[in-house]
This record gives sequence, structure tokens and C-alpha cells, in this order.
Amino acid sequence: MISSLTSIVIVNFNGIAFLRECLTSLERQSLPRHLFEVIVVDNASRDGSCEMLKSDFPWVRVIALAENRGFAGGNNAGFATAHGEFIALLNNDTHADPYWLQNALASVELGVGGIASKLVFHAEPQRINSAGLRLLADGRGSDLGFRTDDNGQFEQIAEVFAGCGAALLLRRAVIDETNGFDERFFMYCEDLDLAWQSQINGWKFVYQPSSVVRHVHCGSSGEWSPFFTYHLERNRVWVNLRNADLFLAMWTLLGFVARIGRSLLRRKRGLIRAYLRAGLSVLTRLPTFLAERYSVRTLSSRKSR
Repeated sequence: MISSLTSIVIVNFNGIAFLRECLTSLERQSLPRHLFEVIVVDNASRDGSCEMLKSDFPWVRVIALAENRGFAGGNNAGFATAHGEFIALLNNDTHADPYWLQNALASVELGVGGIASKLVFHAEPQRINSAGLRLLADGRGSDLGFRTDDNGQFEQIAEVFAGCGAALLLRRAVIDETNGFDERFFMYCEDLDLAWQSQINGWKFVYQPSSVVRHVHCGSSGEWSPFFTYHLERNRVWVNLRNADLFLAMWTLLGFVARIGRSLLRRKRGLIRAYLRAGLSVLTRLPTFLAERYSVRTLSSRKSR
């Protein structure tokens, strides 16, 4: 039986259109109220989010940042003030099932570091958004079951490579050992990076199908917008440069170069700029990530002995 406090951390940026539903769903959780706290980290929103939170949800602790630190930095700010033994990440564009948190916490008895919730699309709850993350052969983190109909094929607890940060329960120890998210990522792939680092430290992740969350998906950034493309493509390379074996790291880098070439051929100005910016950022940070790669791979080698 769970008796420890869980801290739910929600990062918000101009998400007033989503926040009310998200927080109302937390008011209806089956877990007793004294067993969880809710922290909303606001990334310098200009849509009245903070004012709405203070007037309509006084039980929520609000951390108002002076600048937008992204998903990674926003969560780190929440981690720094969280009191819980467990930390639950939840996107602002989600609606948590009443048994979401209680059922996720039931899985901590398995001794794992992280529990991935079952994410379904908000507008199409019969379709899967994520049943955990797997690592593909080209270095991408892929949502299991993405955009497939939910026909009961993901109703078993299963080990996964990682969990989607939109609804993910973590042990405090996992966050402490990895120092939280890498804020250079800003947003996207930071959940994959943290899981990879955690596995090096000996932790495992599982998917819990009875912990259900409805998710708008890309409610803040827009799927395959230039902003989305820049961060996703850049961060995918960074994750692999630091954590993957040499073959996969180089394969990921070559694939990235090929996608830059394809973007030039398609002549879509916004995406071309996004890919070129990502390429420049990868090139600029290459020495740093190669140095970090040496440290990570050395640590992995020592732990396996």
C-alpha cells in the first residue's frame, strides 16, 4: 500500500486552454488527496495562466519562471521544490483517468525506476498515443502503438525502453542520479535521454496499461512545425551521440545528414531553416557531446563488470 507522497509536476506555457481540464481531472483522482501535491511550473506565459491558477486552483503550487526554460528546464524547476518520493510528470494538455495515479503507483512495487502510462488521443480515446517508448534501429525513440486502434493489444504490464514524458511516474532516486533533464534539449527527447542514463545506472522502466491519460498531443508546439522539427531532429542526434554504441551513434548522424539533404530538395523554406539550424547546433555542440559520450560509455563499461 502506497503511503509516500507523490509530486505531480506540470509544465505550462500559454496553456490556459488546456489547464483547467487537466487540473480538474486531478481533483477527481482516487488516490487520497494528502498523498499527492500538484506543482505547475509556468514558463513565462502571457495568456493569464498564472492568474487563473491562483484564482481557480488555490490548492496548486505555482512556480512562475521569468523566462521560458522549456519542458526540460521547467520540470527541473519543479523537481527542485517537489517534496515527493515519487515524481509524476504530466503535460498540461492531458486529462488523467481517476485511477491514473493510483494504478501507476501500484507498479513501483516491481522495483522499477519509471512507470509509463497508457496515453490515448484526447479526441480519439480509442486510439493509442503511446504505450511506452522503444528504441528503434536508427536511434529514434518511438511511441509503441502510435496512432493504432486500441483493440486490447496493450493491456499487459511490460518492460519498455522508456516512458513518454507526457505522463510518466519516476522515483526520486532516478531524478537525483541523473540530475534531472538536460536543459540543453529544451523540449523533446529529454525523456529518452533520462531513461537511457537511468538504464546505465541499473534502473528499468515498465508500461502500466491501467494508468490511463488522454493527451491532445503537440498541443503547445504543433506536430512537424519548424519549431518541433528543429528540436526533435537536433535532440535525437544529441541523445545518440552521448548514449548509443558507436555504430548507432554514427548511423543516427548519417541519417540526420540525409534528412537535411531531403529538406533542401523539397524546398520548404520553414523546414529547411529548421534543419539547417539543427545541423549547426549539432556541429557546434559536437565536441561537448563526444566528451560526455566518453564519460557515459566508460561508466557503462564499469557498471557491467
